Amino acid sequence: MLNPIKSWFSKRDVQTWRTAVAAMRREYTGEPLTEEAAGANPLELFERWYAEAAEQSLFDANAFVLSTVSENRPHARVVLLKGFDERGLVFYTNYESDKARQIDANPEVALTFNWPESFRQLRIEGTASRISGAESDAYFNARPAESNLSAVISPQSRPVESRQWLEEKQEALKTELQVSGKPLERPANWGGYRIMPKYWEFWQGRTGRLHDRIAFIPDASRPNTWKTQRLAP
Repeated sequence: MLNPIKSWFSKRDVQTWRTAVAAMRREYTGEPLTEEAAGANPLELFERWYAEAAEQSLFDANAFVLSTVSENRPHARVVLLKGFDERGLVFYTNYESDKARQIDANPEVALTFNWPESFRQLRIEGTASRISGAESDAYFNARPAESNLSAVISPQSRPVESRQWLEEKQEALKTELQVSGKPLERPANWGGYRIMPKYWEFWQGRTGRLHDRIAFIPDASRPNTWKTQRLAP
C-alpha cells in the first residue's frame, strides 16, 4: 500500500502524512457474503472466517479490540482470543487491570475483529463474566514460563517506576522459583473472562464500497436461535 502513496507524494506538493492520508485507498475485492453463505448460526460462520483468517493473516488472527464503558466513557484496547465455543469467547487478563475493573462494574462489552487480508471485519456485542478457576488454571499452566512470570509480577495498568524495576522483579521471582524448586501457580488476581454474544455483525468488503453486512440478532420467538438482517454498507 505504501508504494502508491510514495508515488503520490513525488507527483504532488505534499509536505506531511497529514495531507497524504486522505489519498490512501485500495479496492476491497472480497467474496460475496450472501444470506445463504452466512447460514443460521453465527458461531459456525465465525469459525469458518477465523479458520481462513488464521491461514491468511500475517500476524495475530485472534487479536480483537475489546471495548468497555466506564462512567459514560468508552475504553478500547487490543487483546487476544484464547478460546471459543457455544458458551462464548474467552480472553485472559489481570483481574485488577483497568479493563477488568471496568467489566466488573459494567459487563456489557463490544469486540471488533479486523482481518484485512480477506477484507473482513466482525463486530460482536455481549456480556462478559469470569470463567472458573479450574479453566484459568488449565490455561495458565499451558502458557510459556516467561509469560507467566510477567503475569505474576506485573501490577497491570498501574504506574511503575521504570522498565528496570519490572525486569528486576521478574528476575527475582525466577531466581526464587529456581531455588525453591516449586512450580509457579496462577495468582488469584489473574484469569479469564467469557463473553456471551447477543449480537454479531459480519462485514465483507466489496468493490466500489458496496460492502456486505449481515447481522445476527436473537430470535425472540425461538430460544437459542438467531435471525439475520442485511444492513446497508
